[in-house]
This record gives sequence, C-alpha cells and structure tokens, in this order.
Amino acid sequence: SYAMSNNVLSLKERLTEIVDISYRVLCNKIVSQSINIPNEASLQLQLGVILKQVGQLYEFSTEDRFIIQLEDVQDINATQKSKNGKARCDIMLTLENGVDKSTVAIELKHFKKASKNSSSETITDNRFSIWCDLENLENYKEVFSQKNQELIGYEILYTNNPNYANPGSTSYVKIGHGIVMNPGEYESNGRKVTLRNEYTFNWDIYPEDNCFLKIKV
Repeated sequence: SYAMSNNVLSLKERLTEIVDISYRVLCNKIVSQSINIPNEASLQLQLGVILKQVGQLYEFSTEDRFIIQLEDVQDINATQKSKNGKARCDIMLTLENGVDKSTVAIELKHFKKASKNSSSETITDNRFSIWCDLENLENYKEVFSQKNQELIGYEILYTNNPNYANPGSTSYVKIGHGIVMNPGEYESNGRKVTLRNEYTFNWDIYPEDNCFLKIKV
C-alpha cells in the first residue's frame, strides 16, 4: 500500500527548500575548492548563482516565477546597522504565482582567518555585526507583516577562522557553537541592538577549518 497526496509544496515551503539546498551546495563547493571565496562579494555572487539555478527548478507551473535580487533596498525603522532606515539586503528571493507570493531575505557575512595584524577588537566587531544583521532581518519581517505579507529571514556566514565557532570564547559578543541568545537588548562598545527572538548558533564545521552558519529568522 502507499499514500497518495494531492498537495503541492506551498510557495513558502519551496523557498525554504531552495535556501536549505543551496546552502548545502555552497558549503560543499567551498570545502571541495570547486569555488573560491576570498571575500563577501564573491560569497554573494556564488550563492546567488546557486540560488538562481535551484530556484528555477521550483517553478512548478507556467504561472510560477522565481526572482532573485541583490542589494535590494528596504525601508525599515532605524537600526544599529541602518541608522537612516535604508537597508540594503544582500539577497532577496521571491516566489510568486500571480495570486500569492512568498519572500526570503538573506544577509551574508564572510570573515577571513585572522592574520598576525588582526586584533581581538576586529573579531569582536565582526561578531557584533552578526547581531546587527539579525536585528535588520527582524525589521524586514516586521515591515512585511505590516503589509500582510510573510517574510523568512536567514543569516548565512562563512569563515575559515574556527575562533568564531568556538563556544569557549571569552568574548562578550558570543556566537560560538551551541550559544543561545535570548530576546533583549545587547550592547558592545556603546552600540546597541534589540532582538525580539531567541537564536541558537548551530555551526556546520567541515575539514580545513571551513565553518558555516545558517540562522533562520
């Protein structure tokens, strides 16, 4: 016997799969060195290419349309990262069918392995920038909800510096593996972010110190 289902994946379910599959492909291509990621711009480009290819596979009908935009400007309330209320989202994905649509916002970070000249302050600032991205992603969701639209946010990070994933780090700004951030206000060097949700930093750690992080907002 077998079960029969007439339910086609919803737009939201499809976008979630598109991001999950593309993230795994990105990780494996970087680790296997089939692509080179020297900076954040190349991370954005390479992930964008993968997302486009995977996303088009999820256009199931002639009405379905998968759209990807880079550096898409969003009007939000002022945040630590976007003090003027104009936020540039690294990648915006939309899947629509002429009646409904679903949207994903992705913020990216790329941190290189620390050089001899790198300071602990630089690494702390980098960690804090993750908090800032999460604050922005929460604000994107709020803006969309005010328009009765749903948005899913993702923070995606790649680094070859395992220090960032170290749960034993003594840094005040903690993003190590297994660390849980509760909702509330956080401050570093006089800068503040306010987070509404709880986040757990579950890193994907591969050989050769390749460390990846994907957080759903």
